[in-house]
Amino acid sequence: MTDSNKQPRGDGELSREQVTLLVEQFTGQTNRIADITAILIKYAQASGKDWETYERILDHLAREGMKLIQYGRGPLQPDLEKNARVQIEQTAGTTARQGGMREHLHQRTAASLLATIWFAGQHHLVETDDLPATVLSAIRQAPAINNDPTMRNLRDTGGPHR
Repeated sequence: MTDSNKQPRGDGELSREQVTLLVEQFTGQTNRIADITAILIKYAQASGKDWETYERILDHLAREGMKLIQYGRGPLQPDLEKNARVQIEQTAGTTARQGGMREHLHQRTAASLLATIWFAGQHHLVETDDLPATVLSAIRQAPAINNDPTMRNLRDTGGPHR
């Protein structure tokens, strides 16, 4: 992680609006997690055993958990997501807009994942400078993304796709 992605601890006081926004975000998020957990419990109590159903429920819980990470770190570093997009574009050698639809989707997904990894990594004290290239490469090779019918049908007319 580069020094531009680190931010000193804040000082001073938050505005009433900032506090309200934080409380609303976390309250909504914890309510969504509680709702999904209630579904999980009801399904288990009903003797549900279908793996596909559990997979969907767990996937929803995991997605909501990732949002908690972003909500918790985002206010501390409001420029981190923009920095992730810039570093992915620099790594790709083209902007998402210039690279065509496939490149655009790859870069946007990679930037989102990079920001999430940075958020989680800071919490766990993990730092690495080659992470943008690793993340972009992983997204470009990810079977689930690239084998999706929509992605398979995209034709790029823009810049390089590696």
